Amino acid sequence: MTREDVPMTPFAKLYYSDEMVQKYQPLVTAIELLTETDGKDEEVQKDYDRHLKIYRSMDWCSSYEGKKYDIVFYGVSGYTGYLMMEYLKRVALKKTPEHFTFAFAGRTPSKVEEMRDREFGGTKWEDTPVMQMSYDDIYSVIDLCKSAKTIINVAGPYMLTQGDVMIDCCIHLGVHYLDISGEVPWSLRVLDLHECAKEAGVHVIPSSASAGGYPDLGVYLMAKKMRAEYGEELRKAICYQSGGGAAAGASGGTLATRSAMATAGDDVRKKMADPFSMGGFVPDRDRWGVKYCNIEFGTGKVTPKMRGEDLDANMSKISEDKRLGIWRGPFVYSYFDTRIVRRSNMLLADLGDRPYGRNFNFMEYAMLPTEAVMQMQAARGAGGGGGAGGGAGALGGRPKSFWRRRPRAIEALPMVSVRQCWTSWSGQLSASAPGRPRHAEGPRVSRLRGGHCGSRAGPNPWACKGAPCWKAPT
Repeated sequence: MTREDVPMTPFAKLYYSDEMVQKYQPLVTAIELLTETDGKDEEVQKDYDRHLKIYRSMDWCSSYEGKKYDIVFYGVSGYTGYLMMEYLKRVALKKTPEHFTFAFAGRTPSKVEEMRDREFGGTKWEDTPVMQMSYDDIYSVIDLCKSAKTIINVAGPYMLTQGDVMIDCCIHLGVHYLDISGEVPWSLRVLDLHECAKEAGVHVIPSSASAGGYPDLGVYLMAKKMRAEYGEELRKAICYQSGGGAAAGASGGTLATRSAMATAGDDVRKKMADPFSMGGFVPDRDRWGVKYCNIEFGTGKVTPKMRGEDLDANMSKISEDKRLGIWRGPFVYSYFDTRIVRRSNMLLADLGDRPYGRNFNFMEYAMLPTEAVMQMQAARGAGGGGGAGGGAGALGGRPKSFWRRRPRAIEALPMVSVRQCWTSWSGQLSASAPGRPRHAEGPRVSRLRGGHCGSRAGPNPWACKGAPCWKAPT
């Protein structure tokens, strides 16, 4: 009876199970009395309602009675946690005018404390609280969510965890949630909680860093500018990613995530291969607006046909953008970012009737350095390795990774900058977001603001020439 009107979401399945309800004896007694009186005794009904309210508040099983922090960072004992703490120490806590409170959390508190002591030792934040949370301990999940107004989860690979239990608990307790995921399987799991979050008025924002975050923010700004300048929606947007400086590598967590996705089952891989797995499908139409359709042989099942311009194959090869005069190739997050932007287009249409564009197309590429392209062309002309091996050699050689438990000092990390540009073919606009070096993009992605491009060193095919530009703050 306690589970009526409660959707059986990941956290609810655990919390409203018979085993869990039995642990709150006053409610068990109230249910028994309510059954005996057939719900006709008003006092018994009131007693039942009172204990049910207490049960749903989770106060009876939570031992947390401390401060409610503005932000709790979970999973900060690894490489990403190190970057997060560095960003807090060097930027957010120094330059943010608004005071905010925060705490750290992780599965193993001693590892989080080790990282905190190394990063904040000798500062006024050296005693920042550290909490413990493990997905196999529902009480610790409840305590963590009760301690925060917002939780930022940086513990991946997300698809291999029970992170949806934490998100669901956040929704039940009115706590906002963000993570930095770049995994299609994980995003699809989170989508199951979309309606619950809407009803509770809770913001659930996965992929709020470099993966998913930058391209979506850029397209949003371009769509806004397009309406202001031309009074039109976006028809097409292209995002180019470029990195500069010394050769970089992936963190241990990123490599683990890629391995998990590469070894996923057939059903998961099929969803990952669907360009519209997160929604936002725009069907192919003829010149009279009639949809083209595919008819499945043997079943007669009719489905709208996908447009050729939306196929992933367009991003899987090296080609030249003749309009901008640059060469482009596959980008590591192309097959994730495109899904995120298409979903945003759908949500903006469904929730506010203001999409990026009703016939919107989005693609993302890596912008290839001119020198690397010339080397590959020369190698091909000489009969050398023009395939993947030759290209990899020309673009930087052996892969590198950063050891997750012993990260190097920020000053010792490679110089890596990111520049992304968006264009539209309705009326043409372009913009760039020059990134800061030292792998700082993830922690600071949400701080994009309006600005002017100014001068940049080296050739830049997106030089403003009076056009609007958006630049990340320094």
